[in-house]
Amino acid sequence: AAPASALDTALVRDRVILAGQPTVADLEAWRGQGVTTVFNLRTPTEVDDRAVVPFDEAAQAAALGLDYRHQPVGGKGHPYRPEVLEAFAASVAASDGPVLLHCGTGVRAGLLYAAYAVKYLGQTPDQAMRDLEPLGLWPLPLEQLTGIELSLDRR
Repeated sequence: AAPASALDTALVRDRVILAGQPTVADLEAWRGQGVTTVFNLRTPTEVDDRAVVPFDEAAQAAALGLDYRHQPVGGKGHPYRPEVLEAFAASVAASDGPVLLHCGTGVRAGLLYAAYAVKYLGQTPDQAMRDLEPLGLWPLPLEQLTGIELSLDRR
């Protein structure tokens, strides 16, 4: 069976498209909509496993004329770290079109975008996370389980 299209579940925020793993057709469609940069958060194990990603995304992006960046986050050896956020912010600043930020399902991409929104767009942590509700990242499980409304603030 063909992989589901990330186009169907993508979330657009400013010049950033947050998504799960794109297909070749997704990349082609987004290129047609002006996307110029792909920022991939998948780990090398995920990227290299053809059962998980059935094509060479870097090569496909290059063939489409897209700037391709790979900054793995997740699993052992690839924690969330400031360098990934800085590299993403630099990609957004350098891009002359929308940036596709993706991982496998959109969760890691959403969390990185929330950090970007706080640090570079001036949102509060609460605003940034609530903005990700369509990705299923809000309400937080703690809020869902307890029924207690939470608010995230800076210290």
